[in-house]
Amino acid sequence: MKKTKDKAKKNKAGKKATLLGGAVKSIKQLRKRKLSTTQKVVGGAALVALGVSYLAKRLSGADLPARPDATTTADADAAETSLAAMDSNA
Repeated sequence: MKKTKDKAKKNKAGKKATLLGGAVKSIKQLRKRKLSTTQKVVGGAALVALGVSYLAKRLSGADLPARPDATTTADADAAETSLAAMDSNA
């Protein structure tokens, strides 16, 4: 058997079973091609838009929990008292 056939089988990449493997394969294929100036500008603008929206979400405080005020503290204390009363009755 020829050595070239064995090398061809080793170099040929198999089908990736995971999503990450497929993504890596397509990124490697993209790296082989040159991007046009328009593609670079559009890609850069998309990255900037994603970054700005991410920062806007972070700075708006939508992900932060609400600060406890007098009513939530009073409600929590009432709930604790109720639970303690239930435990003593059992």
